Amino acid sequence: MTEVQTYAFGRGETQAPIMLSGLDRLGEKLGRRIRALIEPIAGVRPLVTAQETCVLDFGTWSADVPAFCSLSIYRLLPLKGQMLLRMDAAMISTLVDCFYGGIGNRPLPARSEFTPTEDRLIARLADTITARLIETWTDILPLEQALILRESAVGYAAAAQPGDQMVLQRFTVSLTREQEWPIDLLFPLSALRAVEALTGANIPTDEEHRDPVWQARIARRMRDIRMPARTVLARPNLSLADLMQLKVGDVIPVTIGRSLPLIVGNRIVAHGTIGEQDGRAAFQIEKLAQEPDQ
Repeated sequence: MTEVQTYAFGRGETQAPIMLSGLDRLGEKLGRRIRALIEPIAGVRPLVTAQETCVLDFGTWSADVPAFCSLSIYRLLPLKGQMLLRMDAAMISTLVDCFYGGIGNRPLPARSEFTPTEDRLIARLADTITARLIETWTDILPLEQALILRESAVGYAAAAQPGDQMVLQRFTVSLTREQEWPIDLLFPLSALRAVEALTGANIPTDEEHRDPVWQARIARRMRDIRMPARTVLARPNLSLADLMQLKVGDVIPVTIGRSLPLIVGNRIVAHGTIGEQDGRAAFQIEKLAQEPDQ
């Protein structure tokens, strides 16, 4: 009898060649941006190498992560799931030492917490690396970052289950031949599957091509734009002679029409009346403006 083996539905192939080749191209660009970010902190030009993108289980990746390291978890909307950014604790300590005039050879004692200065550097590096990642994705899919949490041990991160398949982008950073540290970007495979067609090929430049994700983001941002709205109670006319003779206590008679315009920008969008609601002056819309171009 044939031995029955378990199979996890939805996991599919362990490799995604088209997707990974696209991520490798993005990784080369991101590596150069990471080098430009680290250089002014380290005081020397670092060597940043983008490793080949691979797919592995979260448990396999976690087993190789040191007990003490920097972990930052982000949401990259509209991608599903969470992205995890891991940096080596020794790299953080060395960069702090270099930034304050050291040469990066300070002995590192065993510990389980970062110093406040190291925490500030971690926040600066992690947020900026994520921002540079978003820049490299601009032509493929506009992303929006949101920090979820920072941790110093993978056991506290809980970014995924051990059996979840993840896509690993790793960059190695070297200041000298004796020093080399990894910077890991870990994505859920399921999140990148949804945009595999975009990461595997260049986006067409045809003007008729429509990206529903981009359109939805633009529509959401457009709804947040604030426009000045106003109404005009009256428009009295004064001669120049009358204007020159105005003094304190003069009364200018005005006639307030029943229907007043509601003006947004320089366009009349509705007509209504002035009244009161909850002790405040209010405008009640009675009729929307019907113009040919609205």
